[in-house]
Amino acid sequence: MPLVFRNMGIKARMALPNFVRRVLGWDRRRHARSSGPRLRIQISGRKMRTLDWSLGGCKLPPFDPPMDPPLRTGVTIEGRISGIGLGNSGNFVADVVRISKNGEIGLRWLELDSHVFLALSGLNVS
Repeated sequence: MPLVFRNMGIKARMALPNFVRRVLGWDRRRHARSSGPRLRIQISGRKMRTLDWSLGGCKLPPFDPPMDPPLRTGVTIEGRISGIGLGNSGNFVADVVRISKNGEIGLRWLELDSHVFLALSGLNVS
Protein backbone atom coordinates (compact mmCIF):
# COMPACT_ATOMS: atom_id res chain seq x y z
CA MET A 1 0.00 0.00 0.00
CA PRO A 2 1.48 3.40 -0.97
CA LEU A 3 2.30 5.91 1.73
CA VAL A 4 -0.10 8.87 1.52
CA PHE A 5 0.59 12.25 3.13
CA ARG A 6 -2.70 13.96 3.92
CA ASN A 7 -3.48 16.95 6.08
CA MET A 8 0.18 17.96 6.10
CA GLY A 9 1.63 21.30 5.05
CA ILE A 10 4.09 21.49 2.17
CA LYS A 11 7.08 21.81 4.54
CA ALA A 12 6.07 18.65 6.40
CA ARG A 13 5.66 16.75 3.10
CA MET A 14 9.13 17.87 1.96
CA ALA A 15 10.87 17.15 5.27
CA LEU A 16 10.67 13.37 4.89
CA PRO A 17 12.06 13.24 1.31
CA ASN A 18 14.85 15.69 2.25
CA PHE A 19 15.71 13.59 5.32
CA VAL A 20 15.84 10.43 3.17
CA ARG A 21 18.06 12.21 0.60
CA ARG A 22 20.51 13.25 3.33
CA VAL A 23 20.61 9.78 4.88
CA LEU A 24 21.26 8.14 1.52
CA GLY A 25 23.77 10.80 0.49
CA TRP A 26 21.67 11.92 -2.47
CA ASP A 27 21.96 15.48 -3.65
CA ARG A 28 19.39 17.49 -5.62
CA ARG A 29 22.12 19.40 -7.42
CA ARG A 30 22.37 19.13 -11.18
CA HIS A 31 26.12 19.74 -11.22
CA ALA A 32 28.79 18.05 -9.14
CA ARG A 33 30.54 20.24 -6.57
CA SER A 34 34.28 20.72 -6.67
CA SER A 35 36.47 21.94 -3.84
CA GLY A 36 39.53 22.44 -5.98
CA PRO A 37 40.90 24.42 -7.53
CA ARG A 38 39.43 27.14 -5.35
CA LEU A 39 38.18 30.01 -7.46
CA ARG A 40 38.79 33.67 -6.67
CA ILE A 41 35.69 35.82 -6.43
CA GLN A 42 35.53 39.60 -6.19
CA ILE A 43 32.31 41.25 -5.01
CA SER A 44 32.04 44.96 -4.20
CA GLY A 45 35.83 45.29 -4.03
CA ARG A 46 36.19 42.34 -1.63
CA LYS A 47 38.23 39.35 -2.74
CA MET A 48 37.81 35.82 -1.43
CA ARG A 49 38.22 32.19 -2.41
CA THR A 50 35.34 29.78 -2.86
CA LEU A 51 34.83 26.95 -0.37
CA ASP A 52 33.37 24.83 -3.17
CA TRP A 53 31.81 25.44 -6.58
CA SER A 54 29.92 23.83 -9.44
CA LEU A 55 28.59 24.86 -12.82
CA GLY A 56 25.45 25.94 -10.96
CA GLY A 57 27.00 28.19 -8.31
CA CYS A 58 29.44 28.37 -5.41
CA LYS A 59 29.78 28.59 -1.65
CA LEU A 60 31.71 31.49 -0.13
CA PRO A 61 33.11 31.99 3.36
CA PRO A 62 31.51 34.63 5.59
CA PHE A 63 32.45 38.22 4.79
CA ASP A 64 34.90 39.60 7.35
CA PRO A 65 33.97 42.31 8.21
CA PRO A 66 30.29 41.86 7.23
CA MET A 67 28.96 43.88 4.32
CA ASP A 68 26.98 47.03 4.99
CA PRO A 69 24.11 46.65 4.26
CA PRO A 70 24.20 42.92 5.09
CA LEU A 71 23.81 40.42 2.27
CA ARG A 72 20.40 38.69 2.20
CA THR A 73 18.95 35.72 0.33
CA GLY A 74 17.17 36.71 -2.85
CA VAL A 75 19.63 39.51 -3.63
CA THR A 76 21.27 39.53 -7.07
CA ILE A 77 24.95 40.44 -7.08
CA GLU A 78 27.56 41.09 -9.74
CA GLY A 79 31.23 40.31 -9.49
CA ARG A 80 34.33 38.92 -11.10
CA ILE A 81 35.57 35.35 -11.08
CA SER A 82 39.17 34.26 -11.65
CA GLY A 83 41.63 31.54 -10.67
CA ILE A 84 40.28 29.21 -13.32
CA GLY A 85 43.58 28.78 -15.08
CA LEU A 86 44.94 29.70 -18.48
CA GLY A 87 44.41 33.36 -17.64
CA ASN A 88 40.63 33.02 -17.81
CA SER A 89 38.64 35.45 -15.75
CA GLY A 90 35.35 37.16 -16.30
CA ASN A 91 32.20 38.64 -14.90
CA PHE A 92 29.27 36.90 -13.27
CA VAL A 93 25.79 37.68 -12.03
CA ALA A 94 24.45 35.47 -9.23
CA ASP A 95 21.57 35.14 -6.80
CA VAL A 96 22.23 34.70 -3.09
CA VAL A 97 20.28 31.50 -2.41
CA ARG A 98 21.51 30.64 1.07
CA ILE A 99 23.27 32.10 4.06
CA SER A 100 24.11 29.48 6.67
CA LYS A 101 24.06 30.00 10.43
CA ASN A 102 27.85 30.37 10.39
CA GLY A 103 27.65 32.97 7.61
CA GLU A 104 28.66 30.89 4.57
CA ILE A 105 27.03 32.22 1.41
CA GLY A 106 25.51 30.10 -1.34
CA LEU A 107 25.37 31.67 -4.81
CA ARG A 108 23.56 30.44 -7.92
CA TRP A 109 25.07 31.62 -11.20
CA LEU A 110 22.61 33.51 -13.38
CA GLU A 111 25.17 34.71 -15.93
CA LEU A 112 28.78 33.74 -16.59
CA ASP A 113 30.96 34.99 -19.41
CA SER A 114 30.97 32.21 -22.01
CA HIS A 115 34.74 31.60 -21.83
CA VAL A 116 34.47 31.32 -18.01
CA PHE A 117 31.69 28.74 -18.31
CA LEU A 118 33.75 26.71 -20.78
CA ALA A 119 36.83 26.83 -18.56
CA LEU A 120 34.77 25.77 -15.51
CA SER A 121 33.23 22.95 -17.54
CA GLY A 122 36.70 21.62 -18.26
CA LEU A 123 37.71 21.78 -14.59
CA ASN A 124 34.49 20.14 -13.34
CA VAL A 125 35.10 16.80 -15.07
CA SER A 126 35.05 14.00 -12.50
